[in-house]
Amino acid sequence: MKSHYNSSNPKTSTPSVKKNDTVRLNKFLSNAGLCSRREADEHIAMGLVHVNGKIMTEMGYQVKPNDEVKFDGSRIQKTPPVYLLLNKPKGFVATSQSGVTSKSVQELISSAVKTKIPPVGEMGRPMTGLLFFTNDEELRKKLNKSISIPMVYKVVLDKNVTSEMMKQLKQGQLVFEKTYKITAISHVDGKTKKEVGIEVHSISPSIIVKLFAAVGLTVTLIDRVVFGGLTKKELPRGNYRRLNSKEVGFLKMLP
Repeated sequence: MKSHYNSSNPKTSTPSVKKNDTVRLNKFLSNAGLCSRREADEHIAMGLVHVNGKIMTEMGYQVKPNDEVKFDGSRIQKTPPVYLLLNKPKGFVATSQSGVTSKSVQELISSAVKTKIPPVGEMGRPMTGLLFFTNDEELRKKLNKSISIPMVYKVVLDKNVTSEMMKQLKQGQLVFEKTYKITAISHVDGKTKKEVGIEVHSISPSIIVKLFAAVGLTVTLIDRVVFGGLTKKELPRGNYRRLNSKEVGFLKMLP
């Protein structure tokens, strides 16, 4: 039977997609924070990129709004990568777990993004200081697994911190069946012996609290002042800022 279908009929044809609504595939991968455009071309050529369930090796393919793009089996988010640094105040909680949390740090960055952006690491309500957020899954996973991110904390204890306690903390203490060490520790100039500055690598605030407990000290205040080279300079408590490309590049180079 002869078909009377006419592709030019506006009632039966598929709505056209404006060129401004599409983006070249390698740029789409780059915008998602996965890699550079040159690296994206290599991934495409290797058959690691799927569009709507099919391997896509066409370099110049234009990704349309409704296309589903996967890289190495994982679906790629269509929103551009976001990199935020928050100076967390006391009373808010940072968690990567799903679910509803009262006074979540997400409330503090809601004016920057419409969707939830997970933090790198967690931070309890009593803890303050720098907290990094990103929807760049590759970078977030890298930082979460890293054991080399330099961090500096200001810590206030319930008692004076002796030189022997400092020595024990630098030698390492067992927490949750794993030994953690403080890289450097010293009293803060002009303050009492209860206040110290410490440098660690990829150790969470909650672990630090337990490290001090292991040598007989109770933490009354803990504040992260440096995260991976990023500082609180010109970032008041409760405020956030977006990272520049140089800062993002530095985080991506961390081992």
